[in-house]
Amino acid sequence: MVYPAGIVRRAFVALVLLTGLAAAPLRSVGQTVTPINPTVEQRVEAVGPAQGQRVGGVVPGGEQAVGPVVPPTANEKAAETTGKVAVGFMAVVLSIAAMAAQIMFI
Repeated sequence: MVYPAGIVRRAFVALVLLTGLAAAPLRSVGQTVTPINPTVEQRVEAVGPAQGQRVGGVVPGGEQAVGPVVPPTANEKAAETTGKVAVGFMAVVLSIAAMAAQIMFI
């Protein structure tokens, strides 16, 4: 099969441009890391034991409430896992349905 020269030339130019764009991330430029010294404005204080903390939102004019994290119960974990499985199952069903629809209507 013979293609017109204009189409071949355009395809070649497009291929060269796309190859150049794809290779751009591979050309790395030297980077330097500059350490930033902490300023006086930053302060970190430990609150309670290191097991975990819950931080609530600040009400305008109020103070922030900080408390320990309550781990989820077995029922909550089971419900979360069941929800994840249900969402995954629905994703599979919808993708198969979309594929079947495309095959039927093409």
